[in-house]
Amino acid sequence: MTVSSRKNPAVTAYRELSADRKARVREGRFNIEGVRLCEEALEAGLTLTAAFITESALNRYPKVCGLIREHTEPVMITDELGAYISDTKSPQGVFLTAEIPVNIPATDGEECRLLLLDGVQDPGNVGTMIRTGEALGIDGIALSPECADIWSPKVVRSAMGSLFRLPVTVTPLTESISRLHSQGFSIYAAVLDEKAHGIDKVTFPPKCAVIIGNEGNGVSREVINSADGNIYIPISSAESLNASVAAAIFCYEMRNRRK
Repeated sequence: MTVSSRKNPAVTAYRELSADRKARVREGRFNIEGVRLCEEALEAGLTLTAAFITESALNRYPKVCGLIREHTEPVMITDELGAYISDTKSPQGVFLTAEIPVNIPATDGEECRLLLLDGVQDPGNVGTMIRTGEALGIDGIALSPECADIWSPKVVRSAMGSLFRLPVTVTPLTESISRLHSQGFSIYAAVLDEKAHGIDKVTFPPKCAVIIGNEGNGVSREVINSADGNIYIPISSAESLNASVAAAIFCYEMRNRRK
């Protein structure tokens, strides 16, 4: 049987999870769309609660459709319904719903490098930071509750599967910083201030974290006051760098400028 109705309860539930952060929090579930992301989710061992496959995707992507069927029985839907529930302009017709994993960064080892995000609101920036953090060897990311929802479709898509592997948690940053200090971390706030320490002059200890602030307002004063010091990236002419670009530079330098 192929579902075609937009009023189907499973379809309605999927659409609600895509659109509503409160629904994702309440249900403890989120949506994944597209062949590659669905493959990444299956490889990461996420717990699936629903799956949808369009008629054309069944013929076009038999491998991933077969893998999905090993984990759960998908709901077959028409291509038109696939376009309706999709969050992209060119849907591939493969959709999953999974339980939100609990994957908190381990901070009790001798070495640990973290990225802390303070009110970063652009979903593309958040997803890119997660992807870049994994690529550059960051051990985990902590986000303030004011950041874009990491389980929203745009963040999930821009993270490109890294969200399923890299430990990421949402927590009030001042509390997190206090806890990290008690574990021997040095915490640096990234600021646009030439009075701060240039990143080219800094060497990072084995346990450290850098705070990236909101795209417009930067790191909040309360969080800056909780940090051990301020650092900045010297630039020649542009007023500032995109937040995700700055995060990439700090991640790279934390890995390579070690004490």
